[in-house]
Amino acid sequence: MKKIDRKTAIRKLTFSALFLALALIVSVLENMLPPLIPIMPYAKIGLSNIILLMCFLLVGIWEGYIVLVIKCVLASVFAANMGSLMWSLPAALVAYSIMVGLYYCKIFSTTALSIAGGVIHNVVQMLVAWIIVGKGVLTFLPYMIIAGALAGLVTGIICHFIVETLKEKVNPNLKEVKEKHE
Repeated sequence: MKKIDRKTAIRKLTFSALFLALALIVSVLENMLPPLIPIMPYAKIGLSNIILLMCFLLVGIWEGYIVLVIKCVLASVFAANMGSLMWSLPAALVAYSIMVGLYYCKIFSTTALSIAGGVIHNVVQMLVAWIIVGKGVLTFLPYMIIAGALAGLVTGIICHFIVETLKEKVNPNLKEVKEKHE
């Protein structure tokens, strides 16, 4: 494993903590909003995913995993809905892992990673719902795929511009984010 100096470790820890706090704040605020689609009350745009993707791209993959897991757990605690973990955590971990894999292909933009993450997240949530509730929930799958793609598009575009603005400030050793933006 590559050794990092103390200053870099402190910088990564600090930005990871800031991204976690920001993701939690955005998640709590988004949970206060009414559902975008009334018949699917848990379909949200996922604005905190902007922050999670930023952490992954600007701080590091493993730091992103840690922030993701802590954010899922604490968001469930803050919402007083620990049951939501059985839906959110597996979906988030699978979607994040697939985004990491696509990132290593070095041909996908931030927006494409976000779209893939949004779609995969919704598909995995629907599969978990199918296991728990039954196959009737799968009738929502096509709509959730479209919703995931649209949410991923919006959050990906926003994330792209934020990453471009912050990459040298957050990680001065990062000459360019290792992804294709154009």
